[in-house]
Amino acid sequence: MNELGLTPQDVRAARALIQWSQAELAKVADVSVSTIADFEKGLRTPIPNNLIAIRRAFESAGVQFTPAGPTIFSELSLHIMTQAGVTEMRFRYALDGAAAVQQIIATFGSAEGDGVELEPVQTASPTLKAAIDALIQQHGSAVPPLNKLKKIISSLGDNEYFLLLPEYPATTVEKLRLERYLHSLNHPEDQSADERIDDLFGLLLERYNISSPRTDQRTLIGAERDPRTCRFCGRTAAGGATFKKAAHVIPTALGNDHLKSAEECDECNGYFGCETEPSLIAMLDLQRVFLGTQGRGKNDGRPKLRFGEDILLHDGERVNIQSKSVIKDASDTFVVNLGRGAPLTPSSVYRALVKMVVSVVDEEELPHLKETIEWVRHGTHSERPLPKVASSVIPLPLNPSAQITIYTRRHSHPHLPHIVGEFRLGCYIYVFAVPFSDQDQWDLVGFFDEASFQETFKHYFQAAKWMQQDLSRQDKVVMSPRLKFVRRSS
Repeated sequence: MNELGLTPQDVRAARALIQWSQAELAKVADVSVSTIADFEKGLRTPIPNNLIAIRRAFESAGVQFTPAGPTIFSELSLHIMTQAGVTEMRFRYALDGAAAVQQIIATFGSAEGDGVELEPVQTASPTLKAAIDALIQQHGSAVPPLNKLKKIISSLGDNEYFLLLPEYPATTVEKLRLERYLHSLNHPEDQSADERIDDLFGLLLERYNISSPRTDQRTLIGAERDPRTCRFCGRTAAGGATFKKAAHVIPTALGNDHLKSAEECDECNGYFGCETEPSLIAMLDLQRVFLGTQGRGKNDGRPKLRFGEDILLHDGERVNIQSKSVIKDASDTFVVNLGRGAPLTPSSVYRALVKMVVSVVDEEELPHLKETIEWVRHGTHSERPLPKVASSVIPLPLNPSAQITIYTRRHSHPHLPHIVGEFRLGCYIYVFAVPFSDQDQWDLVGFFDEASFQETFKHYFQAAKWMQQDLSRQDKVVMSPRLKFVRRSS
């Protein structure tokens, strides 16, 4: 058996489930028909990349490989919006489990025949909570998401309103509208909330479109585009490009295994993985450890870092520091002077940040970013000045997975960047302007201090203290971090 656990019998059975011929499978997987035929006959095992392509072809058609063999699953996704945020509920089931899922969904609406009509406005009534308890008794072992559903509903006060949405809000504006509506349902006496929101975000929403691709579920940018075209070199398969490797928009070392791009060829993917992304990861080494960010590899993917002879790691529960240079002063403060860390190139950090934006920005903006893409992919235009990157620590829940938000200017403005990126890893946030757009008539140096920027992005300046970093250097630097631990006052 190969390392993916895919057998010739699995492939034959999966083809039979969805009634594919060998030629149809070969076309979708982008492999030769002889590769499929020889594997099914047991004559040879395809190379790993082809095995991955075969498996993904089946999975894209709804086939899942289980210990009992290939199976077709259905999936129903609902989004529950409470005052704490939006949570997705995904009910994945085989065909023989459809009745149980329908009964669960009918709790939030009315069932008629094989269909269910959902009510978007819900209340966490004692009756609803009791019904969910009863469903767990009946279907809890077969439908594990029920326990997650109970946790969400139980956290709400009796008769507190929540919204049931068929999909995640498509835009930030739509999400904000729904949040305001939910707030008005639960707090009809509070008329000032709308005024506060308008004051904080009104100008931003007027001047910028905002997008933030999902990183909590599988999201593939450009999946519908045919032919597949690399955003960074412009080549297609007909032009010699290949698209067999998984192209992560955000490096897996930063906790992302869901957000991927179908518009990044293998050659460009390899370049970023060797030339720019390692510097971004190195700059965030300490943050990754303190957050317990999970990538891939040993220690459940959590980083184990060496700084000279010193070691810093997260064991899944706490941070462990092994260092010979620990100083404790009279005020019970500990200072740890770590050795030399991994080398990084500051300009490569900036290029890696902008690469994420280029990967997900609306396709209509790409013609304006030709020089930006040349800089990201080849390092050209390096003699031109770069704006600084602003960073801060914000009081948000310590989500260890990375997120990217893109602000795209709606209309021309002499003092606002065409595109602003926001990269967040847990409570650590980085705000940067995308340089070299032909929609900007200046070099963007000092954009963060511009009065127009501060009045537009007012939410950035409410509670955070910002530090601006110059990431224009093109030579390698090595950091030797100094950690200071102060005992909390009781």
